[in-house]
Amino acid sequence: MASSSLVRPLSAGATACLGTLPRLAPPFCPSSLSLRPQTRGRRPASFVARARGRETPASKQSKNAKESNQAASASAPEGGEEVEEVEEDLPWIQEKALDLVEFTGTVTQAIPGPRVGQSPLPWLLAVPLAYVGLSFVIAFVKTVKKFTSPKAKRKRLVNKNAFLLKSIDELFQKGKDEVKHSALQGLMEKTGFSMEDILRKYIRYALNEKPFNPDMVVDLIHLRKASMLEDAQVAAVLNEVSRRIVKEKGPVVMDISGFTERGFKRKVAVQALFGKILYLSELPEFCSRDSSLIIKEIFGVTDEDADTLRIHTLSEAGDVESLEKMVDDSDTEDFKDGSISAP
Repeated sequence: MASSSLVRPLSAGATACLGTLPRLAPPFCPSSLSLRPQTRGRRPASFVARARGRETPASKQSKNAKESNQAASASAPEGGEEVEEVEEDLPWIQEKALDLVEFTGTVTQAIPGPRVGQSPLPWLLAVPLAYVGLSFVIAFVKTVKKFTSPKAKRKRLVNKNAFLLKSIDELFQKGKDEVKHSALQGLMEKTGFSMEDILRKYIRYALNEKPFNPDMVVDLIHLRKASMLEDAQVAAVLNEVSRRIVKEKGPVVMDISGFTERGFKRKVAVQALFGKILYLSELPEFCSRDSSLIIKEIFGVTDEDADTLRIHTLSEAGDVESLEKMVDDSDTEDFKDGSISAP
């Protein structure tokens, strides 16, 4: 009884106390814990700053949208749980893309000059300018080829030869006194020929185009004196004239039977030219007998053939007496003495 009475008040007090005591927290349960999101390791501050410095307009726009969303979510009441903001790692390929975009923008800004918009005007100007430039290049190349071609060089040489021969003929028409060394020097400067070339060209012209008479011989003698060339130089001029004749018409052929009419005329002309040059070479007033004079060897003529073709007198082309009369007195004395030297 005693035990039951002791227990009963305890039980009643315990029951009353249970109504007044606060409710204890529920027992520990692992499921009641809030799972916090796991965060990855933070990136270095320098890398984050560099990545933010490379932001493009598109990335800035996406970032602003993200920040506005985060601000709206932060202002809205949540269920009492705070979520820590986590900075995501950029993939490797995205980092390379950002680097490329940044480098391209930097290079574009570094290029000087105005930025040309998409307009058809530059193309409209480029097409005619390209056509004009191409036309100029083509015209320049054609002009260079025209002035440097063998045909053009030959034409210029022929024009200079014609100018030279015409000028000398005009001097002889004015009088032999006009044919001076100074006048020949002026022709040298105008044509670019040497004194030997002037004498050689006029001798060849006179032998081909003019009758071989005393007047022509006197003109050649006077031109030879005005040139003031030495006997060796005059002999070289006659040798060169002979070489050019042989190169053009061939050597002297004594037996001309069996040739065609054209070949016959050519060989007769070669024989006549050889006789004229041989006559000039044997004139003491024109050229002394020098060992360098090899006219016979150039034409392929023997001594017997040379005697046959030699012009002993000018009776075939003029009178010797008329030739001696046209030569001045001093030249006549030199004819008799057989010794004349260049002045």
